[in-house]
Amino acid sequence: MKQKQLRWLGLILILAGAMSLGLTACEKKESETPSDPGHIVLDDYEIQYKGFTVMPDVDGQSALVLTLDFTNNGKEATSYLWAVSEKVFLDGIGLDTATVLQGAGSKGTVTGTQLTEIMPGKTIEVKSAYRLPDGDKKALEAEFSQLLGNKKGILTIDLKGALP
Repeated sequence: MKQKQLRWLGLILILAGAMSLGLTACEKKESETPSDPGHIVLDDYEIQYKGFTVMPDVDGQSALVLTLDFTNNGKEATSYLWAVSEKVFLDGIGLDTATVLQGAGSKGTVTGTQLTEIMPGKTIEVKSAYRLPDGDKKALEAEFSQLLGNKKGILTIDLKGALP
């Protein structure tokens, strides 16, 4: 009888230890989640949202220009355009990309740095431009995913009060 009790006690201790390790793993995972909603981690890359501006595109339409910091934490040099897929939605409908010039008389676009390759461990500022439809605009959702991975991050951009 005593041997049977010892087996049960051993089994209970093993289960308690396994549960403790499981809870510790869960706590660690939650603490690794960034507290900054503008910070997105996609396996080998990081994106830090810095803000937006509204500017006219080459057709004179209103365009949203997102400003982001892109960090390459991968093993090889890459560009933002080859590493990250980006989509922006208004009320669940994807926005078209826009062509916004860097300045008056310039032939370069604000999105030019998306093609710049950077070495591992380096960060570069990139911009993306999307045509804004006419009408009431409250909030946008920007979705970022690693091209060769499964991770996604979503950023909510509140336009209320920021537009004329």
